[in-house]
Amino acid sequence: MSPKTSTARRPGDTSVGTPGTHGMDVRGVGTRCAVVLLCAAVLAVAPAARAQDAEPEAPHPERLYYNPGSLLGSARVVALGGAYVGIAEGAAGFPSNLAALAHRGAALEKDWDLGVTLTWLDLPFTGGRKRDLDNDGRPDESEDSRQLLGGLLLQYKRFGMGFALRNSVVTYCATVACATDSERIRVSLTQSVLAGAVAFGQDDFIIALGLYAAQASFRLASGGDELRYGDTGVEVDILYRPHGRAWRMGVTVRPEVVAELRQEDGQAPVLAGRTLFSAVVAPAVLSLGASWRFGEGAHRYNRLSPAARRQLLVEGDALPVPEQEPKDAPAGRWLLSAQVDLISGVDNAVPVRSFASTAEAQPVGQAAEFAPRLGVEHDTVPGMIRLRAGVYAEPSPFDGRPARPHFTGGFEVFVLRYWEDWAVTASFDLARRYTNVGLSIGFWR
Repeated sequence: MSPKTSTARRPGDTSVGTPGTHGMDVRGVGTRCAVVLLCAAVLAVAPAARAQDAEPEAPHPERLYYNPGSLLGSARVVALGGAYVGIAEGAAGFPSNLAALAHRGAALEKDWDLGVTLTWLDLPFTGGRKRDLDNDGRPDESEDSRQLLGGLLLQYKRFGMGFALRNSVVTYCATVACATDSERIRVSLTQSVLAGAVAFGQDDFIIALGLYAAQASFRLASGGDELRYGDTGVEVDILYRPHGRAWRMGVTVRPEVVAELRQEDGQAPVLAGRTLFSAVVAPAVLSLGASWRFGEGAHRYNRLSPAARRQLLVEGDALPVPEQEPKDAPAGRWLLSAQVDLISGVDNAVPVRSFASTAEAQPVGQAAEFAPRLGVEHDTVPGMIRLRAGVYAEPSPFDGRPARPHFTGGFEVFVLRYWEDWAVTASFDLARRYTNVGLSIGFWR
């Protein structure tokens, strides 16, 4: 008789036995299967993960929109609501109308003149998360914002030349924490112009030509390599100031400039994990302006300077030479200036904030917009105090958003005479979610 094979199990024994075989552990088989399945899943996902981590070779096709709506200028320009194309006086007027380069001041006695203007827009009474610079109806997403305007003017006889730039710097967060500068992206947008101008006749017609450039750069706030954009166009400006009349007219034509991304060899269009856009676009702007003087002596508004009169006597080519006007002769105590800006529409543009936002980019600047401006100035105490006020409507590049009304104003006070006549000038620009207050020291003119 063959011996019986025992199939009895010990308590807790989970092995399965068959006659003449050893038991197999079910738990061991399950563990090995799980490891095999996990390895297969990792191998399957790895190519997709590598595809996601790979840096894109091309930027987004959309273009970032350079919004020209913010009013930036000298204290006088801001106080008059930006209505300065039809005035075009001095270095302060150069960024508004290039014809100011060859527009000699009424008191100029020498053949040459030099002028400088510098404005810093910081919006001191509103925080970065509360203000609305791009006029989209909601607070900005920027951590910090600065705008700077500078200009240098040099005149010799009836000729003038100069350089001006407008720079806007905005800082955005690249991460939710935004704890260090390595997690912040610094965006710098610059518009600049190098120009020359010449006056004809009795300085009554001035034409200017300028090389206009739009540039942008992106880098981490902590430093490092920059990704740059840039391109140029030609600007043409005109001022008509007939001698013996109490009015002037000005026209400025600024071209649309599309600044393409300038990638270096091997440079990916990515910064802090964010993909850049293909270009920065500055819309074309056509401005028409006029100004009038009222009051006693208003006809002297466009009088010749002693230097211009002397030049006419020497090389005037038989042009009539006006009588010499007394230096302190009144020229109308009231000045009224009006202007309208036509901002062209652009294609395939998105706001600058799209670079740092995870939301879908919103199209902007598709339709042409108008920006009317009006300013008034009064010589309250002749030779001592001037008061100014203005209004303008700032168009929004966002579809469906109405224009934002602004109220502006300021004053100029004569301080002392030392080498030149010095004055203190103040201005303000108030609107919803927007405050700009300026103070400057300069020459009394």
